[in-house]
Amino acid sequence: MKIVIADYKEPLNRDLEIEKHFFRKGLGDDIEIETYEYNGDVEDLKRAISGADGILTSYLEFPAEVIESNSNLKGISIEATGYNFVDADAAQKQGTAVAVIGEYCTQEVADHTMALALAVSRKLKHYDREIEYKHKYDYNSTSGMKRMEDCTFGIMGLGKIGKAVAKRAKGFGFHIIAYSPSWPEKAAQELGVELVTKEELYKRSDIITLNMRLTPENENILNRDAFEMMEKKPVIVNVSRGQLIDEEALLEALDSGKVFGAGLDVLVEETDENTKKSPFVGREDVILTPHSAFYSDKALFECQRIGAENLVYILKREKDKVFRMVNDVEL
Repeated sequence: MKIVIADYKEPLNRDLEIEKHFFRKGLGDDIEIETYEYNGDVEDLKRAISGADGILTSYLEFPAEVIESNSNLKGISIEATGYNFVDADAAQKQGTAVAVIGEYCTQEVADHTMALALAVSRKLKHYDREIEYKHKYDYNSTSGMKRMEDCTFGIMGLGKIGKAVAKRAKGFGFHIIAYSPSWPEKAAQELGVELVTKEELYKRSDIITLNMRLTPENENILNRDAFEMMEKKPVIVNVSRGQLIDEEALLEALDSGKVFGAGLDVLVEETDENTKKSPFVGREDVILTPHSAFYSDKALFECQRIGAENLVYILKREKDKVFRMVNDVEL
């Protein structure tokens, strides 16, 4: 039996012995495990996964042509909660199971959401630069900050993470509103959250956080039209997926003053090379973190453990033990 751990260079920069331990523990010491660093050559990727029974990845794209190149492929386990980069329908047709890890970093992502929201709102990057580079120790070097208790906190997506963010925001005294079409009104009221339309959220919010999954329906949900509706010059925080924001439209909103600032843990292009050309880099009104909202030592270990165990259960045909399968394949 053969497993390939395939990904970009950055996600592979971790202790892969953790996953290998769980593979051997579940499938035996004679399991063949290979690591493949994707270099942009799709044909090379096809060759690398040829004959593999299972694939473990975090962010690597698996379109239909790659999945279909290996008819023996029994499962793809994703070390993330999202799976928009894997063609689950093509996998379904071939009988290849696709699994995600679901719950492993809710607390970390919620904490990171609040950290970015508060840091941008309090202009911490400005003050740090003033002291670090200008040796200027002056609180009055900027303006425009609001008292948090006077602000409305808008959450887009009241899933596990959005709910955890709401609980944290409540502790700071924010009035909390949310756009989450699938969330029951009664449950929102019990949480102390007012459900609104996305248009109303844009209009009323002083802070807007994106805590929703990326779907075809909400890709570029924050676009030019959305920014035009924002009346209170909000702080924008995205800890979900870069594709939820039209980046060009956000830049225009920042430049025109429609948006106060942004805290971005995710970008459309998340590479070292993009840090050299991204117009978000170097801006005082933007704080960037490297898709790290999920991270703590415990969360990373859980991510690796659950991802590896999901693939073990798929290969052992123990469907009921898989944390979450996103397609309905008979194992």
